[in-house]
Amino acid sequence: MTAEARTSVALTAWTELNDRQQGTLRAIYNIDQQIEEIRRRDAALGKWDGTPAVVWRRIDFTHEPSDRRLVGLTDLQIQLELYGWDNQGNGSTMAALASRGLITRNTRGTALGVMHTVALTRSGRATARAGISWATGPRPRVGLSQRAWEVLALLWTADLRGQPLTWTYSATIEHVLIDKHVPPLAEPCADGYRITDRGRDFYRNQHAAHTAAYPIVTAPHPDGVDAEPWPARADELLDQHRTLYRALVKAWSAAHDMHLAAEAEAGAEPPTPAAGLPTAVTEQATAVHQLWQETAGQRAKLANEHLADVRERAERAARAYAAAALGVFHAAITQADPLADLHPPDHADVWDEPPLSLRGEAGIHAIDAAVKKLHATAVGAPLKRRGPAPKRRRTALTRRPERPPQPGAELAALADYLRDHTHGGALLRRLHH
Repeated sequence: MTAEARTSVALTAWTELNDRQQGTLRAIYNIDQQIEEIRRRDAALGKWDGTPAVVWRRIDFTHEPSDRRLVGLTDLQIQLELYGWDNQGNGSTMAALASRGLITRNTRGTALGVMHTVALTRSGRATARAGISWATGPRPRVGLSQRAWEVLALLWTADLRGQPLTWTYSATIEHVLIDKHVPPLAEPCADGYRITDRGRDFYRNQHAAHTAAYPIVTAPHPDGVDAEPWPARADELLDQHRTLYRALVKAWSAAHDMHLAAEAEAGAEPPTPAAGLPTAVTEQATAVHQLWQETAGQRAKLANEHLADVRERAERAARAYAAAALGVFHAAITQADPLADLHPPDHADVWDEPPLSLRGEAGIHAIDAAVKKLHATAVGAPLKRRGPAPKRRRTALTRRPERPPQPGAELAALADYLRDHTHGGALLRRLHH
């Protein structure tokens, strides 16, 4: 069976899960990968542990008896609670994942009872990876880890400024860039560390491979800004749209509070005068209160008009931001020029509503699924939920009085997601090595 066929089987298994099952499998996978990374790091430091994988991959799920005041929460329950999936349905969800061969279940004894554990199967790990990974396939083989490449890029950037990297000590530089390379890629200096001639050659020759392997790392092109495949101006313009929208939302929030305060003052009951006061004094107090209410009513009216105006402007800015982000996203997946149809935000009162068309897919399921869901919500046609809705536990924070939804929030959520993936050309490097 080819790698592509295996991926197709795993992705099919992921898409057949409902939202709750996907969220639970994601949480298990995240913890599994955290444990694996810790063991890999310990091994690199010489801390070898011969415990078989069938043991160390077991993840604590829930304790029986389940008095949380006594036994607390497991890491898995904490992750599930974070996303609203920690409730009475957990057991049936685990059973469903086990019946599909995605996890195995086990138990171990504790001082207070029994701890139920879960572990990913090979199929379960592949299914989770196919569903949530942002990679387009096997990572290109490169000579440096992500952290080592990131530090080498910092050394290169500092060298362009004619300065060293002013760090007192770096284990990555000392143990990787110096100790593991002959000649070394970096060297200590009076003010910190600096890149060597060998490091400059390595950076120049290995830039393409490492940026393909680690697309989220900011690493300047060795031939300068003009050689960058992604223009920085595209990020600047998209950030201008985001900044304008957020400023208008902040103004809308202030106008909303001002309107509520003025309305409360306009409807306030007059204070009860103390007994025995002269009639003239009580009449004066009544007149003052009436004037105060009248001015408050006028302020409430003006604040309401201001609130409506700012709301409309924020919604327009959100739509323009989303349209711009969709254009940039399409440029990244098609290797087109993101600046072709990208313009600064328009402050004019004349408004032409830009279209919000989603014109293609990245080919990465995790990204495409999120974009499709956010886009459907932004255009007012949300996708039907599969399975129960997340339900977070009520806390002091969630019991606060609810504010009205921010204007353009769904549009901005779509735009923010697209911006985060395209910023700095990250999506372009993921898709087009």
